Amino acid sequence: KTYLAREGKDGCQNVNEWEHLLKGYRGGLPMTALRSLVERIVTKNDFFHQPHIAEINCLDPGSSYYYDLRARADYPGILKNGLPVIKYPDFEFINPVNAVQNGLANLQLYWDTGNELRLAKSLKIADALVAYGEKEDDSLVWRYPITIVGHTNWLSAMAQGQVASLLLRLGCVTGNDWYNVKAKEVLKPFLVPITEGGVSCLLDGKYIWFEEYAIPSPPYTLNGFIVALLGVRDGSIILEDKVLKSLYEESINTLTSLLYYFNCRRWSLYDLSFASLGCFKMNNLASPFYHRFHIELLKILESLTNIKEFKKQRLEWENSRDYGTRIYSAIAEKMIYRTVKPVKGATI
Repeated sequence: KTYLAREGKDGCQNVNEWEHLLKGYRGGLPMTALRSLVERIVTKNDFFHQPHIAEINCLDPGSSYYYDLRARADYPGILKNGLPVIKYPDFEFINPVNAVQNGLANLQLYWDTGNELRLAKSLKIADALVAYGEKEDDSLVWRYPITIVGHTNWLSAMAQGQVASLLLRLGCVTGNDWYNVKAKEVLKPFLVPITEGGVSCLLDGKYIWFEEYAIPSPPYTLNGFIVALLGVRDGSIILEDKVLKSLYEESINTLTSLLYYFNCRRWSLYDLSFASLGCFKMNNLASPFYHRFHIELLKILESLTNIKEFKKQRLEWENSRDYGTRIYSAIAEKMIYRTVKPVKGATI
């Protein structure tokens, strides 16, 4: 709300939901003080872990983005060539996802207010991201130096898709086709299997999947997959690309068919990886932060597709978030999982 007030905007479709969350309420459904306190304790408190609220009007990729990123418009930390530098336990790194969300945030504020300085900042971030990327054959990619299961320098479908979303929108706003050309290069890895240097793989041997952590044994990460497919959708519409349109439709079919894989006793899974504790197999449940994000992403998919499975699952996950004891058992299970499979510098 502070950001919107500073930009001179009278209001925003998401301000009320933001205020409800800060007060311990969400969508008009009461949360006890204990639920709210527990959720705050286990949620990482930094610039990039703020609520993701679905935008009401997100159908046109040329004039909107899918969820609210406005609070991320002004990064308070170190910048390098205009891009936020993220401090990890052992090194510093320009994470392209954090950078592109910074750019999308400024673009959203430009749409809200018409402030040309916001557009200029978004363009500067996009240009810096393109310069920061690496050309590999006919693709433009960003590789992660973070080690996951012994693998480094992997690609991220989430990063590729979200950068494409920013570039395509800036192409629409400015009329500069250079941004569309670069977006095509960014989307190329979606047509290439992980085993050949891309970000795509198959789930259950036949369902297309775009992996946030594109390593040889993909964990099948839900939020990264959905954000990535939104970038593919943008490309199919703005570039009028039939191959991307087919890929987007395949990815929606994946979710329609297999969304139940990510439902664990009325709580969402972060991914399909697991940990073993003796003879027990433990699922990687979503933290409350990502459970909320999954709900918002399903709202977006509902508005784009009107597929009833998305609404049905969203309502169940909303109910488990707001009522009963499932939130507490889910947090407990996640804490045990993180004890067995720790991530340096992470909460749960």
